[in-house]
Amino acid sequence: MSLLAIQQLLKQSMGLHSSTVGSETISQAVAQRMRDCAVSDIDDYRNIVSQSTTELNALIDTVVIPETWFYRDRNPFSAFSDWLCNTWLANRPTSPLRILSVPCSTGEEPYTLAMCLADCGVAASDAQIDAIDVSSINIEKAHSACYGNNSFRGTDFHFRELYFESVGTRFQLGDNIRERVNFEQLNILDQAFIAGRAPYHVIFCRNLLIYFDLPTQHQAIDRLEQLLTRNGMLFLGHSETSLLLKRSFVALDFPRSFGFRRVQKKKREETSTAPHSLPKSTPVRKLNKPAPASPPTFTDSPGKSEQQDRNVMGEHDTDLLQQAFKLADQGHLDEAASRCEILLKQKIRQADAHYLLGLIREAAGNPTEAERMFRKAVYLDPAHYEALTQLSIICRRQGDTDGAQRFHERATRAQHRSQGAGE
Repeated sequence: MSLLAIQQLLKQSMGLHSSTVGSETISQAVAQRMRDCAVSDIDDYRNIVSQSTTELNALIDTVVIPETWFYRDRNPFSAFSDWLCNTWLANRPTSPLRILSVPCSTGEEPYTLAMCLADCGVAASDAQIDAIDVSSINIEKAHSACYGNNSFRGTDFHFRELYFESVGTRFQLGDNIRERVNFEQLNILDQAFIAGRAPYHVIFCRNLLIYFDLPTQHQAIDRLEQLLTRNGMLFLGHSETSLLLKRSFVALDFPRSFGFRRVQKKKREETSTAPHSLPKSTPVRKLNKPAPASPPTFTDSPGKSEQQDRNVMGEHDTDLLQQAFKLADQGHLDEAASRCEILLKQKIRQADAHYLLGLIREAAGNPTEAERMFRKAVYLDPAHYEALTQLSIICRRQGDTDGAQRFHERATRAQHRSQGAGE
């Protein structure tokens, strides 16, 4: 009963649903914290964690290990920079740009946004970045702004040379970037999260909602909407975008950014444009779409795998897959599934068709079939980053921590190879 009480405490305090990480993960975290606190009886530990905010934060940090790095998944930052230079600055705004990063973890995301501002020539006085996290430990690390090698991934470290100073084996971020970010410890589910806070033009909230159950996910989205300006932009994690299906958002015309612009309902109906119901996750190189204008290090380059896909798929088949993703992006899931099924009936060995079908099955409330589709995608393409990530989440929800870790490691390796090829 004590473990169940602790799980309920995590749910009440930060919205963490045990099914998203697995009861075994929480049990292991509790055992670790009991050792650290020199407590042998779980009832005693339950009393401690119920009364100590510091210990509760420590338990949260042990359950949800921060996994972040600078320019993580570059496309959202590329889309942000593109909008910043071509829309925000082009309109010569008179009021400061307001940006929110939640959860900010140990600071890599908000500091990346600050570097984007600096790269685009936005003065520190012309923009404000608020970075919020539930963990005091994360906030403390973010304030120090001193990072090890794990925070720098990929092959393009130009930003590190420009904005960081080497200190032994670590890297200290310069004050010119640090002063652009305001950190705050707060829970997105607390009323204080929105009380008295001015709206933001841009909100980054990536890979937080996957830890919540569905009602809590929508509660969090409600709060983000309250804090977003009329035409503001919201960036989510790739597996969270279906939460905007029935809300007044339209997807940004920027591949794999998982960014959305808020629109008024009347305008949305006039344009007949729905937001992503599913992540826009098919790699650009596989669908042979032109990359948008962006810094060279942010784009994908056609490679050997593209030619291999062409050998398998004809031009008509590629069009079908492109149509399927476009239909899914517009919320027409049945039609999107129909396109995928046509491809599969033709025995086309296309991992992305299975991946998209998996997302559609998941959105329809059929997790078993969704998992089967994701596993088929990985069977056909062992380096399919998005499918590997989905399988990692599924394993974590099922309490299979070893399986979740294996898929997570494979996804990380796949992403590193993809970044290396594109840069």
